[in-house]
Amino acid sequence: MISSETKEPLSVIIKESLFRNYSAAEYLIKKYNLTKADKEKIDKNITDEKLKKAIYEILGINSGKY
Repeated sequence: MISSETKEPLSVIIKESLFRNYSAAEYLIKKYNLTKADKEKIDKNITDEKLKKAIYEILGINSGKY
């Protein structure tokens, strides 16, 4: 499928979206020195579910939601 707005394949658009979340997640992890032990802090301060999921995956935090 092709996006009617950008004329790019939808798979490319989806991957770019995912990578932005992972890029932002990696940045936040490094900036705030986040670890698995910071799960409560992450839950309290990160409201974007996609970003939170990316952080959890990178840190290896197991959550019942994901």
